[in-house]
Amino acid sequence: MGRAGVGSAEAVSAATHPEAFRLATFLVTAARDVIDEPAIYGPFRMVDAVDRLIARSFDDDFLREIQPELEREKQKVMTDREAFVAWLDDLAARFAIEARRRNLGGTA
Repeated sequence: MGRAGVGSAEAVSAATHPEAFRLATFLVTAARDVIDEPAIYGPFRMVDAVDRLIARSFDDDFLREIQPELEREKQKVMTDREAFVAWLDDLAARFAIEARRRNLGGTA
């Protein structure tokens, strides 16, 4: 079962917080990497940690804009594993696009 193609999202961020973004990117991509292991709650806890971190800590437009989606979509782990995995694939792709934009100074 391979990963889905790269998601489509355009990042429009003015305020950034490099440490927050780095940590959130790690947690989101790690959540996807452990999907195929038995404990599905591992990815849920990781996404939940990102949600909580963003909600309280950082002034970063990309993270702030994605926070309501995290709160809503992470609940799929309880009812629709396939939709949760598909959402994580898309979320990780959007983080990759934003990381490329920030680190390479180009557009996504």
